[in-house]
Amino acid sequence: MDKIHVAMDESDASQRALVLGQQLARQLAVPLCVTSVVASEERVEARRAALQSRLADQPAGDDVPVEVAVHDSAKDYLGQLAGREAVGLCMMAHGRRPVPEMLIGSVTAGVVRRADRPVYLCGPRFDAKAHQQVKVLMVCVDGSKLSEAILPHAVALSKRLDARLQLLQVIDTAAAAAVPLDGGHADVMESGYVHGLARRLRSEQGMEVDWEVLHGDPADAIVSYLADCQDTMLAMTTHGRSGLSQVVAGSVSHEVLHEARCPVAVLRPADIG
Repeated sequence: MDKIHVAMDESDASQRALVLGQQLARQLAVPLCVTSVVASEERVEARRAALQSRLADQPAGDDVPVEVAVHDSAKDYLGQLAGREAVGLCMMAHGRRPVPEMLIGSVTAGVVRRADRPVYLCGPRFDAKAHQQVKVLMVCVDGSKLSEAILPHAVALSKRLDARLQLLQVIDTAAAAAVPLDGGHADVMESGYVHGLARRLRSEQGMEVDWEVLHGDPADAIVSYLADCQDTMLAMTTHGRSGLSQVVAGSVSHEVLHEARCPVAVLRPADIG
């Protein structure tokens, strides 16, 4: 990751992502820029002026360059941008209810669906003072290939940030009680799964990896665990299916995004179908 882009429009909500972008750029020692997308060439200068005016009110904001792109789909443009290996894209996740997609914003949801790399999001309860840098990178895993798809990205990022990597598994006690355990499920339901995964990463990556097992409703357990944490980023995957009838950000990830005070790196793996 050689550059941090912060996706902004003229809304107050999008401006919140600037703080996260500034923090990541500072910790990674990489350039930062604000990126915005408009539908026509005629709107470029007005958007640039509006954003520069907003940045002037931010600490060190007047030093941040503004790039305004012309594209008929902000989702497509930002999704392609976020998919570049050298780019880290920060966005604001909105907190509207009750439609699931509105929990993170339709553009943000579309970008996550299109990118095959993590997108760095801050929800409506993001507390920049409590999370001024990333000292701990927590990765949610549940025994599935989907959840583990984010591990290579998380390992690389934790090394770049010099942050401690921690695996977080939640055992949904209600679901576990309803499903008889066979040989395939038993490994996942026991802490042996996450312990073994941590041991494997230590061996393969030569880095310290902690782990924690929580119990209860996954979203509630994760948010409660994060409540007292500081200088933390959460990393998780999502199925990210399209359509308002679907839970767009994933049943767990959209709730976590809505409630968490820390930034959340969200990945929708490209090969999940």
